[in-house]
Amino acid sequence: MVPFVTELLPSAAIDRFGNIPGRQGMATGPSTTQTPYLVPSTGTVSFTSLLSAGDTVPGSLKADGTPWRFVGVPDGIGAFDNGDGTATVLVNHEIGATSGVVRAHGSAGAFVDRLIIDKATLKVVSASDLGTSYYGYNTATGTYQPGTTALARLCSADLPAVSAFYDAATGLGTKSRIFMNGEENGTEGRALAWIVNGPEAGRFYELPRLGKFSMENSLANPASGAKTVTIGTDDSATGQLYVYVGTKQATGSEIDKAGLTNGKLYGIKVPAFVAETNATSVDPVGTAFTLQEMGPSGDVSRMTGVQLQSESDAEGVTTFLRPEDGAWDPSNPNRFYFVTTNAITSPSRLWALDFTDVTRPELGGTVKELLRGTEGQVMLDNMTVTADGKVILQEDPGNSPRLSKVFQYDPATGALTELAQHDPARFSAPTAPFTQDEESSGVLDVSTIFGAPGRQAFLLDTQAHYALGGEIVEGGQLMLMFQDRSIRGTGGNDTLSGSAIDDLISGGAGDDIVFNSPGNDILLGG
Repeated sequence: MVPFVTELLPSAAIDRFGNIPGRQGMATGPSTTQTPYLVPSTGTVSFTSLLSAGDTVPGSLKADGTPWRFVGVPDGIGAFDNGDGTATVLVNHEIGATSGVVRAHGSAGAFVDRLIIDKATLKVVSASDLGTSYYGYNTATGTYQPGTTALARLCSADLPAVSAFYDAATGLGTKSRIFMNGEENGTEGRALAWIVNGPEAGRFYELPRLGKFSMENSLANPASGAKTVTIGTDDSATGQLYVYVGTKQATGSEIDKAGLTNGKLYGIKVPAFVAETNATSVDPVGTAFTLQEMGPSGDVSRMTGVQLQSESDAEGVTTFLRPEDGAWDPSNPNRFYFVTTNAITSPSRLWALDFTDVTRPELGGTVKELLRGTEGQVMLDNMTVTADGKVILQEDPGNSPRLSKVFQYDPATGALTELAQHDPARFSAPTAPFTQDEESSGVLDVSTIFGAPGRQAFLLDTQAHYALGGEIVEGGQLMLMFQDRSIRGTGGNDTLSGSAIDDLISGGAGDDIVFNSPGNDILLGG
């Protein structure tokens, strides 16, 4: 790890939004004045700041005609290429139901940004609210009704591939992009689906069949065929994992066609342990898990969160020590990773659920403990998985002196590598407005959008928990992290092979044999 240089700054040098004037050596994007809140722990990593709390985007207005501003506490992220030199980036804000100002859907509280970013310059060219119309579920009538609602604490998020909700083999489902998230606000947290494009763009729906719990995330498998398979993580001290299994449709609303309104909910049961504890240890080969059907015939749409929790306890659904974010493995559709946060002095773990067949999730599978919590990580929170199977992990150590870090885990070798940490000049012995309460969140592999051969790209954000009040609520920043992954030969005769990503392979001197990979590679001879 390269050493860090901590600079001591007078309080007058930092403004209320966290800007350090004249800071050199880090990339500040064209739409913010602040350098990145994260700094590299290795020479292969760099950052560019995109937006910081309080920033405006010229020409972008809220529904009331006032300037749009980037609100604090950013969290889960989704992104896609628009095909015209720009990308759409969606960002959750994890604020309370009474915080902030009234948004485009008619209520204050949590919401989702829709940003358009120039891929070449990284300038944010426009910004707006993603959701404009809310559709809630009436349990008495079993129907959806338009209205408004105050949302609370939208945490992690998932913008799955089109194939998660559209089956090309049968033509069932929808090709509209659907942004998945939920409320991490206690037992009655709702799952939500936000329609990004198509005829229902701007609508967002409650998804009662996915259950009510303190929802960190709701993650849809992109290779489930005619079925729709999502996993919800219950971020509570004794939280569960819930698997939703629906069937894609040819007609109906976008969520009907996506298979999000007709399925069954199951809880994950691990017979080897009913509850994860600090002492839990799983054999490296793993142990079996099964799926426990919840509610009457799997339908929990009329159940409260309290009722779902009570049934889960009665049926022996396994509890984990704060299951937070998760991600499906792009290189193995049967594998689902998730982390358990636990507490700052207790083991925080990385797990894998290996389904026997994700198109038939009811068959269960094997759960494996990949990181025991003794490897150096603390309070893992958000995560993503790269195209070549690496796992990027983020920490939330809470209000503690530890600088929140970003790690990379390699399942092939078991190696855990620190990539970055929060800026010591801001968060270590913090100078106002910063505090020691910061976390890294929202990480998403966007190499196909913002990367290049030999260079991976990740969107991620910082939640800087210092109060700003009003519309902005707290501090925060949206960033791009770049990781150089070039493959280089020696001065001798080498045999070099690419990976599953876009590689830059340089043979160097000597007579080399160079193999490209499935990605778009650049091959350089010696």
